[in-house]
Amino acid sequence: YLGGIFGWRAVFWALTPIVAVNLVWHMLALPSLPARQRQDVRAMVDLLKRPYFQRGLIACMLSWGSAFTMFTYLRPFLEQVTGVDVTMLSILLLLLGCAGFVGTWAAGRLLKGDAAPFLKLPALVMGGATAGLLLLGFSVVAAGLFMVIWGAMNTMFSVIWMTWMSQNADDAPEAAGSLMVAAIQASILLGAVVGGLLLDAISIQATFIGSIALALAALLLIGDGRRMLKRTGDTHDPSD
Repeated sequence: YLGGIFGWRAVFWALTPIVAVNLVWHMLALPSLPARQRQDVRAMVDLLKRPYFQRGLIACMLSWGSAFTMFTYLRPFLEQVTGVDVTMLSILLLLLGCAGFVGTWAAGRLLKGDAAPFLKLPALVMGGATAGLLLLGFSVVAAGLFMVIWGAMNTMFSVIWMTWMSQNADDAPEAAGSLMVAAIQASILLGAVVGGLLLDAISIQATFIGSIALALAALLLIGDGRRMLKRTGDTHDPSD
């Protein structure tokens, strides 16, 4: 909404002091978390040699890539297909953001045990919501409904995959966390690039179809989640 009045650059500048306060708050409030063991590249290489972790990392990247192939270009879709103005666009994005709070709360309630059965949920639900937008996005009400569903699952997304990581790479949490963060950032970048290429070369609808295709690929790779579970013996000995 403010971007429509003052321009996106002004909004970015207005966020700067808020981000600075947040940074200082984190520095003061978060306790020191010393590493369990000395970290080196070999710990990451050892993790990448584990088939279940390789599969999980690729599935995570496909899921995140799917999400951001669509989300990066959600605004032009809403403007061109749904036909919303700046005010309605702001309301829809606000609904999406509020749904995220519900998603985070729900994730904490659901993930009481093994995360593997939930790994397919982000790709399944968010891919389905993207398909719903593609088919019924001309309606503001339908677009709002699917955005709420997408937004709730978007915040559950991180909780589900980070829980899987903590359960299945518990012997090397720092190395696993580094690989996961790098993989997620790379998939966000690649998703935005793929979406932009589809938008420029074909149409905004092609961008959403590309997002759905990546979600389907993630679902096929995940399967029932059993092949992404750590087996006995899949551990890293820091003394080696």
